[in-house]
Amino acid sequence: MTNYIFLHGINLKTNIGVPAAERSVSQILIIDIDIELNKNTKFENDNLNDTIDYAEIEHLIKKIGCTHQFKLLESLGEEISTEIKKKFNVKRILLKIKKKNILPDTDFVGVILER
Repeated sequence: MTNYIFLHGINLKTNIGVPAAERSVSQILIIDIDIELNKNTKFENDNLNDTIDYAEIEHLIKKIGCTHQFKLLESLGEEISTEIKKKFNVKRILLKIKKKNILPDTDFVGVILER
């Protein structure tokens, strides 16, 4: 039995990009995260302690986005994955980070990290 929680479509306002000019202006990243829990039994107690509070994950991601400045989406993703694994008992993380309107003929660019 496998249990996941997910948050899709998190809007993260941050400064990121390789060129200094890109980092000088805040932009919105779109983040999807799927988290496989270490709990592999049924949720029979209706108890938040048996899972992870979605709001805590969103808060952690937004805190990282506000307090760090990265050039690469990859580096931001590593920081998010590392901090979630430090704070919560998780088995696996699938993290997708997208930037909009970076290339003229492409809607989104981004990374997918599995940790």
